[in-house]
Amino acid sequence: ESAPEHQLVVLPTGSGKSICFMLPSLMLEGITLVVYPLLALMTDQERRMEDMGFETVLFKGSQSDAERVISWEKLNRGLAKFVITNPETLRSPSVLERLSSFRISLAVIDEVHTITQWGETFRPAYLDVPNALKTLHPAQIVAFTATASPRIVERIREILFSGKQFHLIEGNPDRPNIIYRAVPSLCKIHDLSMLLQESSLLPSLVFCATRKRSERIAWELTRRLNNHAVRYYHAGLDTQERSLLEQWFFQSEHGILCSTNAYGMGVDKKNIRSVIHYDLSNDVESFLQESGRAGRDGKTACSIVLVDPFCTSTKQSQRSLEGIWQQQGTCRRQSLLKLMGYGLESCSGCDVCSGTVMRNPSGKKEILRLLYIPLRYHEDEMAALLTGDKNSIGYRSWMKMHPLFGTLAGWEPEDVIEAIKIMVAATMIRKRKRFPYKDNLYLPLSILRTQLLEEFHLR
Repeated sequence: ESAPEHQLVVLPTGSGKSICFMLPSLMLEGITLVVYPLLALMTDQERRMEDMGFETVLFKGSQSDAERVISWEKLNRGLAKFVITNPETLRSPSVLERLSSFRISLAVIDEVHTITQWGETFRPAYLDVPNALKTLHPAQIVAFTATASPRIVERIREILFSGKQFHLIEGNPDRPNIIYRAVPSLCKIHDLSMLLQESSLLPSLVFCATRKRSERIAWELTRRLNNHAVRYYHAGLDTQERSLLEQWFFQSEHGILCSTNAYGMGVDKKNIRSVIHYDLSNDVESFLQESGRAGRDGKTACSIVLVDPFCTSTKQSQRSLEGIWQQQGTCRRQSLLKLMGYGLESCSGCDVCSGTVMRNPSGKKEILRLLYIPLRYHEDEMAALLTGDKNSIGYRSWMKMHPLFGTLAGWEPEDVIEAIKIMVAATMIRKRKRFPYKDNLYLPLSILRTQLLEEFHLR
């Protein structure tokens, strides 16, 4: 009798991929080996399986000899049906040798897209998983992921299945209950803090590109939103800290978690109402994985991207993703699915299709209106005037008579200064140097006069 076909199963986040291997495992003799990329995933799955009455064995780094002895004894006595581990532990010669003495009926590789994304960079142990499986001789290999473009599918074929054919089970990656929105931004921290004052967007997960940024954004949001619970999460925290944060956010009804992409893969928090990308993901697969953390309860949720006014990425995959959020005329859901190789009959929710596209970043109109008046300003003066902050270093007594005084009330002076610098970098305005009295004064570009009249109906 020929061996069963190996499989790659691509189903969207929240569709119940775990049950796809747990149920068959109960009907098979032998052990089911499950390989996860993250310790949080391993412990979360162990908890869920044991809650359902399944005996499991978990092999991970930093276990004591006594813990390992107990685990091997459970396997020897046939008390455990599932073995949960990760690529690094599976790479261990002693673990691999002991496991090979057992009958492995099914080998499950969860979040298999990480083989291509991490195995070739900072997780080389992933590239040894195929060799480990050859030693263990599982009757069947089943790999699971929520998103996989044709490019990723082909790399999985090459790495995991040694170029051989496999059975592809593929569901549409679209999550109809997620609404996609782009927020053009001249000052991301200001716009983020404004968004998070909407209770309908809480609990919220804010994705940042780096550990340092996730910490900085969390501290700044804590200062600005003093009645909100804000935390940060990344792989640089120790195991106990991460575990406590996961428990806190899992139970939170209104919490805000600023995190790198270390959080969320396979973590089953169902009521996240918004995922906000402070920094955009590196590719469409990662973006859909991260956006898919929202709305796992099936209720309406939002995926929001804070958009820089100009493209800065040098990676082709990220430039394609950036283009989706910078344009204002094409369905965002359709564009995302097209990058994944799927079509779309109708959009269930994005700002383009609903006619709610935000065409200008917050603050742009007010700054340009100020510069349209034929006066010269230092950036500190502009910040003080527009915010109406009388305690700002740029405040002058005459400002309270200015018609635009306080038109950006609610902004902080440093937010306006950041917006000005972004507008200079994006050539929306220019800096005039060597002015007879002061340096660093700002003027609108001459070409903007007509644009101002058209866009903002200035008179």
